Amino acid sequence: MFRFKTIFGDHLSTRSEEAQTVQVRIRCKALNQMTHLGMPKSNAVS
Repeated sequence: MFRFKTIFGDHLSTRSEEAQTVQVRIRCKALNQMTHLGMPKSNAVS
């Protein structure tokens, strides 16, 4: 939650509960994509 709030802020811009749910899901998906892009590619060393 710390990283989520740091990147996107701690307020939602929509008022209805359905729109807030969609907004949070979009932000979570964006955060997951950013995390995935920053993951190093590892190879097994034999």
